[in-house]
Amino acid sequence: MERPYRHLAVQRHGDVFCVRLTTRQMHETEIIELADELVSLVIDEGCRKMALSLGPEAPDCLYSIFLAKLVMVRRRMRECGGAMKLCDVPAQVLGIFEACRLKDHFEFVSDQNAAIAALNL
Repeated sequence: MERPYRHLAVQRHGDVFCVRLTTRQMHETEIIELADELVSLVIDEGCRKMALSLGPEAPDCLYSIFLAKLVMVRRRMRECGGAMKLCDVPAQVLGIFEACRLKDHFEFVSDQNAAIAALNL
């Protein structure tokens, strides 16, 4: 039975968890809940390969908090021996990663299929 998530839609493609945001507009509380759900995938569901889609529409949120939570999720994923690819990232959002000097800390691919392929290498 699939675990329901409030802020995530999760599909499995083999051992890759393909994750999409279900909520585009998020306040601080929702961002914290989103991060908790992502960590739950890693800790409780055994996710070691995650393709996280941030598009096609850009999230509407406080990016400082959103990025801090993504860094934390990335760290947790790596601590468990996993990998995360960000996909479907709109140019506006990629620009925010660049402006915050975080682009080099994440792996970006064009779309979900590219993420699945990269995670299965």
